[in-house]
Amino acid sequence: MSKIDSNGLEHGKRGNNIYVGLNNQQVKKGLYRPTNPRTPAQQRHRAKLAFANRLSAHLSEAVNLGFARAAEETKGLTPRNAFVKANWDNGAMRWNEETSLWELCPEQLLLAQGPRHIPAGITAELDGNLLRITCPDAGLYEMHAVPDDQLLVAVYLPDLPAMSLYRGPMRDSCSQCTFELPTEMCASGSLMHVYAWFCATCFHRATATKSQVRPDQSSPSHYLGTFHL
Repeated sequence: MSKIDSNGLEHGKRGNNIYVGLNNQQVKKGLYRPTNPRTPAQQRHRAKLAFANRLSAHLSEAVNLGFARAAEETKGLTPRNAFVKANWDNGAMRWNEETSLWELCPEQLLLAQGPRHIPAGITAELDGNLLRITCPDAGLYEMHAVPDDQLLVAVYLPDLPAMSLYRGPMRDSCSQCTFELPTEMCASGSLMHVYAWFCATCFHRATATKSQVRPDQSSPSHYLGTFHL
């Protein structure tokens, strides 16, 4: 219901119109009725956003670390927002025409992003409940690599869903390391996607051969394979 103020101007809703006072003049506006388009394209977009948000929640422990510095560099962006933005158009989420659902493309997924160097030769091997990570070249000669960058390994079981994050050795001693997976994880019979990246642990000033390093800077994550438990 509209009301009349002391200046004789009407304010509020009456019928299908909204009345307001602007610069001591009466203004009448048509009633705004919001729409909720449900075209196939709009529905697919909403489903993709919901899928990305669920994924960021399941992977939050890794995402909050891997995208910590990327989020700080963009005002108002959280690590989970940065994760969704990085994976929106990179092929990590694909539409299944048969099921009309979004699904994960694990080899395209990014769990971390940043300037730190990560060598291409890192591999993973599963032996029972032991996950072995081999890094034959730590890349210490690279501008964006220092000895106290830490190796991080994330394992994601999408069927449960569950994720575990492991902190490995520093870059200067990461040629090979082994992580013991929980017994209940290995008994689940699920698929396991494995990812690795490096994260800075200390501040370093820039030198003639090295870039400046800030704590929590990450490298892009690498997909190391999918294993059947």
